[in-house]
Amino acid sequence: MDTKTWRLVLLQRVRENKWVVESGLVLLMVWGFALALLGRRRRAVDALSQVHRTTRSPWIKRVAESYVIANLEAVHREQHLLAKPDLKKFFGNRLMVLKSPAADGEKGVLFVMFSSMFQLLHSGMNLEKLLDDYTLIFEPSWSGYCHPDLLEYTRWKQNIFVLAAEENDFGFLKRLSSNLVPVGLGPCDWVDPRVATPYLANPKEFDIVMNSNWGAWKRHHVLFHMLKNATQRYKVALIGAKWSGKTRADIEQLANFFGIADQLTVIEDIPYERVMDITCRSRASILLSLKEGSNRAIAESIFCNVPVVVLANHVGGIRKNVVSETGLLAEEQHLESAIARLLQDDINPREWGLEHISCFKSSEKLNLIVKKHALGQGQPWTRDLAVRSNSPESKYVLTEDAERLSRWNEELTKYLL
Repeated sequence: MDTKTWRLVLLQRVRENKWVVESGLVLLMVWGFALALLGRRRRAVDALSQVHRTTRSPWIKRVAESYVIANLEAVHREQHLLAKPDLKKFFGNRLMVLKSPAADGEKGVLFVMFSSMFQLLHSGMNLEKLLDDYTLIFEPSWSGYCHPDLLEYTRWKQNIFVLAAEENDFGFLKRLSSNLVPVGLGPCDWVDPRVATPYLANPKEFDIVMNSNWGAWKRHHVLFHMLKNATQRYKVALIGAKWSGKTRADIEQLANFFGIADQLTVIEDIPYERVMDITCRSRASILLSLKEGSNRAIAESIFCNVPVVVLANHVGGIRKNVVSETGLLAEEQHLESAIARLLQDDINPREWGLEHISCFKSSEKLNLIVKKHALGQGQPWTRDLAVRSNSPESKYVLTEDAERLSRWNEELTKYLL
């Protein structure tokens, strides 16, 4: 027996045990309130916001949330700014102008991709000047919006639109009643459906595809356990990349531990087009993590016309895109039966995706929301937003938009500190 791997699997199970997790969070909450009594309110907000992001207990979440909302000024007063960051490399991608400002006072629109950019933006740009010229749209990369890096922006009077595909995040921002305006979209809603088009007629080679990094939180062990105990053999494509110290060798060692390595084809660090190719060669796509932002790989599978399985207790924006037309939400213990059902069903996820979650549809929805807000505030609106996609990084869909707005992306330098 591989004792090391057995211990790692056991440790993973312990870390995921809800009683272990929630007990630890209760202790962290007590520590947070102790800090508050000592007058260290910012530290208390940090602790309780972490509790809020992690817990699945409604009452723990309510207690933590009430303190954080009541003490937002502590976040505003104590800024933890980074050393001056190099933001120029993000202009036109993670910091992308979707609409240029005009001389007549019509504001531009700036899209900010990834949670990590929020503190960088606050540390590296003159936000007062930026917010005078641009309306900001944030796309956080992880579920759990009760975070100081995002709450920091409640200090401003201008509204900032925050994509919030996960229902709890959307609800939190609504209850916050601040300038952070939730929009029911997420990273999973910006896939360009054309990326899969060349591969849609591919012959089916794999029963299952799992497109993820090799990090432990992706929970490959759940798939491997299912394969070990399955009533039939499955051909599985694992697409991945190194993450958090976990490598392909770790995944292969785990597969050997479960005795299912011969059912796997492990593929690492391949171009985006090749990912679409492999996905289109598969019959079902799975996501086994317990929490993410808004998983894009499952959305890509939908546009590859591959039905999907996501765990029923998954927290993340992709849940809203798992409907009868696209796949199934399944309990972990029923993973095999869910996959078996999808392999038998005749559904066409791409058709639903084109109607609801393509980058074109999402751009229309976002444009309507921001336009309506501007007009409601008495602000001019004569030009619409450029269409963007996450394929896989943020980019303009139309060449003419990229060319037209390149000047404005370059001129973001005037807002640098």
